[in-house]
Amino acid sequence: MTLVDGPRPGATEVTVWDLELPGPDAVRPGREPDVEPVLLVAGRPAPELSRFFYELVGGPWNWVDRLGWSPEQWSAWSDRPELHLVTCWVDGVPAGYYELEQQGTSVEIVYFGLAEPFFGCGLGGWLLTDALGRALDLDGVDRVWLHTCSLDGPAALGNYQARGMTIVRRSSEWRLVTP
Repeated sequence: MTLVDGPRPGATEVTVWDLELPGPDAVRPGREPDVEPVLLVAGRPAPELSRFFYELVGGPWNWVDRLGWSPEQWSAWSDRPELHLVTCWVDGVPAGYYELEQQGTSVEIVYFGLAEPFFGCGLGGWLLTDALGRALDLDGVDRVWLHTCSLDGPAALGNYQARGMTIVRRSSEWRLVTP
C-alpha cells in the first residue's frame, strides 16, 4: 500500500479517522469474551514478537508500513521504555495484541487487533478495554488516542467508538492497495 498524491488508476480513496478518549470516565468496557484469553506483557524488548503480531494481525488489512524493516529497525522500535507490547493468547494460540507508545502526557494505541480466527467472540472489545485501562494507568497520562482507516477491519471503528473513543479528525488520502 503506497500513499499517492491523488486519484489515479489503481488508487483507492482511504478515509482516516483520529480518535481519542475524552477522559477515563468515558471508557465503556467490552463484554466478557466467549473464550478465555491470557494477556502477556513483554517485560523486555521483543522485536521478533512485535513483528510476528504485526504480520499476523495486519496481514489481512494491508499493514505494510513495517514489512520492509530490518532486524535493526525492529529492535530500535521495541527497545524503548515508552513502548508497551501486550499480547493476547487463547488456548496457547496467538489471538491478538496491542502496542502503546507513551508520548509525554499522551498515549497512542499504535497497533491493535485480533487474528482472524478470533473475530466475533467478544475478544476485541475486551482487549481494547484492557488497552485503554493500561494506557490510562501510565504515569502522567491525560490523553489516549489512535488512528484507523477504512482499510481496517469492518468492526474496528465501531469497537473504538463503543469503548468511548470519539472521532476528533477525519481526512482522506489516496493509496495504491496491493491485493
